Amino acid sequence: MKELILKPKKLPELPLEAEAITPDSVAGKTLKEINALPVYVGNTTETLGKYFDIKGETAETPSDQLIAIQGECGNVKYIGAGMTAGHLIVEGCVGMHAGAEMSGGELIVTGSVSDWAGAEMKGGLMRIHGDAGHQLGAAYRGSPEGMTGGVIVVGGGVGLEAAAFMRRGMLVIHGDVGSFLGAHMNGGEIFVFGKVARRFGAEAKGNGGFIACFGGVESILPTYVYDTTFRPDFMKLYLRQLRDQLGVEVAGEHLETSFRRYRGDIAVGGTAEILVAEP
Repeated sequence: MKELILKPKKLPELPLEAEAITPDSVAGKTLKEINALPVYVGNTTETLGKYFDIKGETAETPSDQLIAIQGECGNVKYIGAGMTAGHLIVEGCVGMHAGAEMSGGELIVTGSVSDWAGAEMKGGLMRIHGDAGHQLGAAYRGSPEGMTGGVIVVGGGVGLEAAAFMRRGMLVIHGDVGSFLGAHMNGGEIFVFGKVARRFGAEAKGNGGFIACFGGVESILPTYVYDTTFRPDFMKLYLRQLRDQLGVEVAGEHLETSFRRYRGDIAVGGTAEILVAEP
């Protein structure tokens, strides 16, 4: 695998839109061509090389390309957006829309991410070691589909409307999460090991989707109906997958946990499941 290293120079005060920072954009290009890739500041088109020192090697294909960003990029948008393959590591924080609409590859952020990270994600793996902002893995305004595939693992907390309009895929949150988690979801799996704020699962329809809450909930919507308390075998399979394949060690602590199951949202005729771990 070939490694390309980007080190931020002095970044602009306005957000820098850098869709060019993906393995797909740099694979097969020379360093001169990569330096000349377009980025956007307000209504001005600039070049990637103006804001980043770039060195290293490029691969012939995106799947063989590693991009390492060494430095804080909290004001840089769209890092990893649309990537289909390869590896991208950010040693620091990133701005809005990181990994949005990605369909493959692996994006790792050692710091935190801003809003709309992984929005409408289709595949691949995103690991966020810090916190995530609002609308993580959600649908853009007016769109009927959020995540339709892939996995997002967050080491910290998450803001509002995470996984809104989720259809497929998996979201794992170690910390607390804000209101309206999984609103309008119609499939997919959500695991939260922190506390879940109110109104989660609002207008969820189901299609096999569920929200598993391990750290307590603020409240459950009255349009969800309690069904049973049980110890589902399928949850053990998921938890082993989280522990053994994704490195989510806390999942292994709940292999024998019992859950209260609620079904809804009956306000929209939904059959989604909320699973709340027994203390």
